Amino acid sequence: MKEKLNKIFELESKEKYNEAFTAYQKLILENPEDFKTWKFYYFFLWSMLEVSNKQFTKKIDLNKELEKQLNIGLRKFSNLPEFNFIAGYTISIFPYQFGEYEDLEKKSIEMLKLATKSEPENLIYKMAFLGSQTGDLNDKEYVEISKKAQTSIKSEYQGKGLLNHYFLQVLKR
Repeated sequence: MKEKLNKIFELESKEKYNEAFTAYQKLILENPEDFKTWKFYYFFLWSMLEVSNKQFTKKIDLNKELEKQLNIGLRKFSNLPEFNFIAGYTISIFPYQFGEYEDLEKKSIEMLKLATKSEPENLIYKMAFLGSQTGDLNDKEYVEISKKAQTSIKSEYQGKGLLNHYFLQVLKR
């Protein structure tokens, strides 16, 4: 499976998003219980919401597929801190992409809080949760945690794929 994910990551890096989508769909069907496959597919879908239609031309309803994958994740992986972090983070950035805006915005904060409570030593989770709370990236506690989290961010998101590339770029301060 690792080899198949690496091939998908290569397609992503070459912006061959249609081919990556097809490969993800095949892989998710082969491994429906695998969180690692799910998280990369889910994040891919979320990323495609912001990609030009010229680059991603598959005729699917991305919002519907993303919402479907979120619901699958909630059923299968809600006990995993990483699920709560990734899903909570993506929902907090674009809650309107998932449905009921106000309810989901609250849900995203709950998910980030749960990830942080489940792994209190994880500075990345704590940084995201604090950011969702304050909304002020200059908040003293947020800035302090952000600085401390940099080593973890570089280590955790050094791999290939849209998810790793995104978090390495966005969380690096």
